[in-house]
Amino acid sequence: MRAGNTVGFLEQARYQALETDKDDPSWDAKWMYHGFGSIVNFAPGVGDLAQRGIDAVAYEWQTQEQDRIDNIQARDNQKVFEGRERQLQALADEWAKANPGHSKTRYTITDEINGAAYNGNDRAKGLAGG
Repeated sequence: MRAGNTVGFLEQARYQALETDKDDPSWDAKWMYHGFGSIVNFAPGVGDLAQRGIDAVAYEWQTQEQDRIDNIQARDNQKVFEGRERQLQALADEWAKANPGHSKTRYTITDEINGAAYNGNDRAKGLAGG
């Protein structure tokens, strides 16, 4: 159970690190928006139309960039989860070897360790930045 708690704790810490490391795609878009916007607004009659075009382009770029970052994070989270499943199964197998003659199935052992891992997840959510 302690090992399951540790796996969950470390997994949640990893998720938090991935979330913290996300880039802010809006920063470059904001600079682009304000830079071009300030230039085209000096053109009488054309400034408003050009500003609308810049707004549309900047918004589309920002949306695409956020989607790209979200996809990378989803892949990273999936890798963390798959690693967790392998770790929990290995812990269950080790527990079964260390406790011969028990009446538990591999599934119930893994389920109990998984519950402990979720408790570790909850505890880790209190980490700084979580």
